[in-house]
Amino acid sequence: MARMLRSVLHNAFSKPATRPFPEAPRAAFEKARGLVTFDCTDCRFCGACALKCPTGAIRVVREERKILFEPFKCIVCGACLEACRFGSVQMGPERRKPVYEKPVEVYTKPEADKPATPQDRNE
Repeated sequence: MARMLRSVLHNAFSKPATRPFPEAPRAAFEKARGLVTFDCTDCRFCGACALKCPTGAIRVVREERKILFEPFKCIVCGACLEACRFGSVQMGPERRKPVYEKPVEVYTKPEADKPATPQDRNE
């Protein structure tokens, strides 16, 4: 009985074991796999990243010089990152935000005066 009382008092006056998620999300740790992005400035649109992707989340349209990426098909395995010889695929530690619809990100070859940015498109 004394053990149980000690445990109840300990739990009542100590900090919770869990983190209050929406208010305090977990910080990304070093070398965490997270957000996959593409930098088309050095991309040759060879399609090596799309060939190595086990889920088919990446499609390369060579004629239009576009990369179509479906982020919610991606399992963040890093195969595309290893396949790209030009460093056009990056992976950051941050996580993707929840959404109501699954977007398709379109990456295009930038013009000389504009940087590459993803454009969300729903299919």
